[in-house]
Amino acid sequence: MMKIKYMLPFILLSLLSCTAYKPVVIIHGVWDLRFSLYFLADQIKEHHPGTEVHIIDMLHGWKSLAPLWYQVKSFYSQMQPIMNTSQDGIILIGYSQGGIISRGIIESMEHNITTFISLSSPQAGQYGDDFLKLIFPQYVKETAYEVFYSRVGQRISVANYWNDPHHQTLYYKYSNYLPYLNNELNDTYKKDYRQNFMKLEKLVLIGGPDDGVITPWQSSHFGYFDKEENVTEMRDQLFYQNDLFGLRTLDKAGKIKLYEVEGVYHTDWHHNISVIKNCILPWLD
Repeated sequence: MMKIKYMLPFILLSLLSCTAYKPVVIIHGVWDLRFSLYFLADQIKEHHPGTEVHIIDMLHGWKSLAPLWYQVKSFYSQMQPIMNTSQDGIILIGYSQGGIISRGIIESMEHNITTFISLSSPQAGQYGDDFLKLIFPQYVKETAYEVFYSRVGQRISVANYWNDPHHQTLYYKYSNYLPYLNNELNDTYKKDYRQNFMKLEKLVLIGGPDDGVITPWQSSHFGYFDKEENVTEMRDQLFYQNDLFGLRTLDKAGKIKLYEVEGVYHTDWHHNISVIKNCILPWLD
């Protein structure tokens, strides 16, 4: 009994010194298969033992082309039980299209997400042939708007964030997802979208010039093309300057971390040890 009595303070000290990691939820990208994010999940578990990692296992392959508002509700329904049992909040990682779905969840749903890691995601939109070739090889970027900017076209997830810099009038008329997340339409501005986004304690944006799919790659940092296809950086975007959904507020509070990583192709982000070690793991505490 005496030994246990004297050892008790050391046992308690040891328990207190152990890091309790928040649960991590991962949402996959367009066309991804069930096993595509296993490597990332395994790396998190290896370097942060005891971390609960949840890959939301739904809407793979062709089903990943479902309209994004449908996907937001579907993924959220699977995340709710995890959030309900996580008193200190959760960490959300969204890869590629999964990042823009994640942002829809953050803005439009009640949540306790403290850190959002956007991994090579078209947060400001997408406009590029390389991306189209992966899914719709019959289209080219110059004419894709003819299909995407229609009521039928908006039933495809990719069309929901297709942002053609040369057809902005049609984009704002037909696109039923990204302009709404950006709070750019006066008649649909939602204060709760902004308030929900500003609940984030940390926003981590990861992308790079050799991505080859996200176009422009700066979209992963909320940068985008102007009408002449010159890239306007995040802080020069009107939705940032007017703080339409809280991005400027997070930035001014020092809550945004940008990573520009060279030499990583789009499908390699979640398999790249250096990216995982240097850009993702430090934010999982």
